[in-house]
Amino acid sequence: MSNKQWPDLKKEMDKVSVPMDKLDSIIANTINEKRTKTSKKKVVFYSLSAAVLGLGVFIGSASVSPAMAKIASNIPIIGNFFNDSWDEGLRIAGEIGLTQVVGQSSKDNGITLTMNEFFYDGTRLTFGYTQESLSATGQIEHPTIEVNGKEINFISSYSGEFVTPQKYKGTMDITPTEELPEEFDIKLRIDAVDLIPGKWEFNFPVKQSNEVTVIRPQEVKTIEGAEVEISSLKVGPAGTDLNVKVVKDEGNNKLDPYSLNFYVIDDNGNVLDTVTASGIGDTKNGKEIAKLNFLYAPLKEGSKKVRVVPYTIPMSEKRLEEVIIPLDEQTLPFTVDQGEFGKVLVTKIIHEQDKIVMYFDVESDVIVDDKSSRNSLWLKDANGKSLFTLAERIEGNTFKQEFAASKKKGLQIKTYKFPKPIMYEEFKIDIPN
Repeated sequence: MSNKQWPDLKKEMDKVSVPMDKLDSIIANTINEKRTKTSKKKVVFYSLSAAVLGLGVFIGSASVSPAMAKIASNIPIIGNFFNDSWDEGLRIAGEIGLTQVVGQSSKDNGITLTMNEFFYDGTRLTFGYTQESLSATGQIEHPTIEVNGKEINFISSYSGEFVTPQKYKGTMDITPTEELPEEFDIKLRIDAVDLIPGKWEFNFPVKQSNEVTVIRPQEVKTIEGAEVEISSLKVGPAGTDLNVKVVKDEGNNKLDPYSLNFYVIDDNGNVLDTVTASGIGDTKNGKEIAKLNFLYAPLKEGSKKVRVVPYTIPMSEKRLEEVIIPLDEQTLPFTVDQGEFGKVLVTKIIHEQDKIVMYFDVESDVIVDDKSSRNSLWLKDANGKSLFTLAERIEGNTFKQEFAASKKKGLQIKTYKFPKPIMYEEFKIDIPN
């Protein structure tokens, strides 16, 4: 299918800065969201763990001490842009030298954008850029992109951090609606930064940095009357790319294709973190056809098999029930009830000078990813401010979570009673040597 048959995505996503104290409602609303069909062609971008993580990186890094800003301003950005990324795949790509330096700058209306580096290996296309202005915010308009002189449709996601109040270091992940060639010339045009109109253009060649393993199982399973096919699984050092095709009758309301998620689990039981997820679809001859794309963290070296487990999160017209536990009143260990999802046993809380470290065990038969993102916990301080970070798996279902907080009194653990995911028959895929 040609790009002309896809909807124009140039304005499909508006980037909105959201205060951290609204994060709890964002999570609740995201989980409770009902995806409605507004037209015969659909475009969605979704990934709770990735969205929350990106929000935390963007807002949590906005305040920089003068001393740290002075040090950071002297750190060279070109050449090691992705080396300290929160994204494991980009960090690996940077450390082993798979990224490619661009170093092009464009200035308009007092704002300088620099395209520093990019990474492209067939599983992902990611750009590293900096924005410099009197008061940088990191907000850029969804760009126009041409590949070999032809405009392409794509979905994008963003994250980043402030190096100084005047310099923002960001990453932009691009998910095209069609596969790109191994080599091509790219042209990016950005028409607005921080709502300030202008023209910032970049032109440079792109070449796939290394070979990726492409597996095309083309295995089909029936889920709620829909045909679900894994079109491809691409395995590279910087990421694992899963493409899924869903075909169902237009009148079949049992399954919304865009509500499908997938756990990818290696042969050692490691659950890969989700980086981004997107979907695009059309309706033809009474059939709704959806193409879903998921980008995960890299597979561990030596993995020989993966399990791809489809699941959905049950939706309800009711809001999720809040769970709030004042820490001042608790004696360790104590249990946090998350409803159908299971329970969390908080085993240890360490108060350090500028942070609080919490250890907990997830007591559930549900598959839990390495960030425990589907059953998130966060703290609220005495002033009602939400403190949120993703957890880190230590071993098994034991996790550690760190919160930037200096006050010990008046803290509350907050979470929700989450629905239990509905699991479907898994796909088993062999990874060739």
